[in-house]
Amino acid sequence: DESSVGIIEVAPPAIIAERLLPPPEEAMPVVEIQALVRERPDLPALLDGVARATAEALGADLRSCWVVFHEIAPGTYLEGGRVRDREDALEVSPLVTVRAYRGRTLEQKAKLLPAVAGAVGAALGLDPALVFVEYREIPEGHVFTGGQVR
Repeated sequence: DESSVGIIEVAPPAIIAERLLPPPEEAMPVVEIQALVRERPDLPALLDGVARATAEALGADLRSCWVVFHEIAPGTYLEGGRVRDREDALEVSPLVTVRAYRGRTLEQKAKLLPAVAGAVGAALGLDPALVFVEYREIPEGHVFTGGQVR
């Protein structure tokens, strides 16, 4: 048997980033969820459900959707004039922020926000109307990823 030797071509980081990263209008979004919970939710299901709802609503690649969950410690959340504890978890709003590059249409955002609220509500056993979701756009030049400023 003859062994073959291959030549590996290594591209500069900027070219690699161009090949790996989708254009800004198709990239990201980052969904950050903060919630007071009675008991820890099924995190893989919550993260996957929110990522899938986000990707579907935006027509984005699932691999470009990032989701993070932060549990709010009991006694550190005030809503309705009262500091809330675990017993209040089904009465208070999870706080969700979606950050993405500029370029999404109003129609895409209008589809995304209730989709995220629905996925978070389903995972936490809440009415989606109780979930607070905000959308923040990131201007060009305000993100460093893939070895470059985007």
